[in-house]
Amino acid sequence: MGKKALIVYAHQSSGSFNAAAKDAAVDILTAKGCAVKVSDLYAMKFKATATAEDIQGQVKDAQHFHYAEETKLAWEAGKITADITEEQCKLTEADLIIFQFPMYWFSLPAILKGWLDRVLTLGYAFSNEKCYGQGVFKRTMMMS
Repeated sequence: MGKKALIVYAHQSSGSFNAAAKDAAVDILTAKGCAVKVSDLYAMKFKATATAEDIQGQVKDAQHFHYAEETKLAWEAGKITADITEEQCKLTEADLIIFQFPMYWFSLPAILKGWLDRVLTLGYAFSNEKCYGQGVFKRTMMMS
């Protein structure tokens, strides 16, 4: 079976250079036998803000809400929202992850920063036990 690729794409215009680069990557990877999924963040209207709304049900400490701790507990309990869980499933399945985005003020677009903040939760993407060579992405190739 071929490799699985995920392209996390963050650009508003289908006529942009970034769109052309994404489309070329899809064509080339598909021709090489890869199964390709694209997370088009603008088309998905992906929520960029990391809030308590990312957790289904009650949080541990609403008065002193700590996003990383609360989402770790929610991830462990299976209470993370569906949009985050879906992206985590795509990441877990991928052998190759490509981030395609324009540079905005020497950085990435806010929607992609929000995707990173919300999807790479403590517990899923990293922890004291799962870091560096022991983490969930230890066999995954990433490009931007």
